[in-house]
Amino acid sequence: MVNLILCGGSGTRLWPLSRKKTPKQFARIFRDRSLFEEVLVRNRPLCNRFVVATNVEHLSLVESQMVRMGIERVEGLLEPMGRNTAPAIALILLGLPREELVLVSPSDHRITKHDRYAEAVRRAARLAEQGFLVTFGITPQYAETGYGYIEADGENVLSFREKPDRTTAEAYLASGRYYWNSGMFVFSAGTLLDELSRCAPEVFDAAQRTYARAEKGNLLRPRPEDMATIPSISIDYAVMEKSKRVKVVACDPGWSDLGSFDALYDETRGDAENAALADDATFLNSRRCLVVGGEKPIILEGVEDLIVVQTDDTTLIMRRGQSQNVRDVLKVVAERRPDLL
Repeated sequence: MVNLILCGGSGTRLWPLSRKKTPKQFARIFRDRSLFEEVLVRNRPLCNRFVVATNVEHLSLVESQMVRMGIERVEGLLEPMGRNTAPAIALILLGLPREELVLVSPSDHRITKHDRYAEAVRRAARLAEQGFLVTFGITPQYAETGYGYIEADGENVLSFREKPDRTTAEAYLASGRYYWNSGMFVFSAGTLLDELSRCAPEVFDAAQRTYARAEKGNLLRPRPEDMATIPSISIDYAVMEKSKRVKVVACDPGWSDLGSFDALYDETRGDAENAALADDATFLNSRRCLVVGGEKPIILEGVEDLIVVQTDDTTLIMRRGQSQNVRDVLKVVAERRPDLL
């Protein structure tokens, strides 16, 4: 089985920890390994080959971190521009044998229960060998409004749902029939390409033309003018929501997409009241706070529900529970200090 790792995300919701030149999948948020390196580690026992979809700006990060994990050769797709996940996956699959099983992994998610994860991947592989497109449904822990959902009856997918409002998310949780959409998949190269051709022929045809004219090698290098002709669309919209060959494997592998500092707080604090990803953080009479920092000491006294993120050039302080407002911060930063992006 091949592990196809999608490395195109920018990780702006974790600014200033994540930047354009070092998005969150390559940042060592948890000190010892980056999220990208964690993908390599957990999938090495399950896959015999890694391929990546990345861009020119981040190729050196991919290369250096793969070497650090003992993988000398980088293979996959070097995108001249981002066109979302369906084109990236299609271009890589066009270069694989039709019968090859492919595990698609976002590069910026965290998984902590590796045994449960491995069990789910093996089950997904068995279903993929039978000609199904398999997605992973994460057993919801609470009524999350920031994720898409999968409605299922056993392993049969009934529907895909957009990010819900609070009332709808609570109804999903209570029903027991809905799972968080993880964005991870297993399928054979031939099955996915056949379904892409049927469900989104304009994407498939443009990807075929682009692949035929691209420079071949360890890294496929499409021409920018060809890449621009492929519709920008996710694999969910292009195929998974339309196909009748989709199955879901429900699992609870300790998954988080770390899509906000609030998610990072939940991931980090464990049973403690405060959470720290810093060399020197002190909490005095403070509760429910997250500190992310570098070498400088950070001391909080008499405060509650704060997020403090310190880097070499920036300090961000915001109210916990409102970390989605980073996007508003970025608008101001783009106007006043674009160098900090």
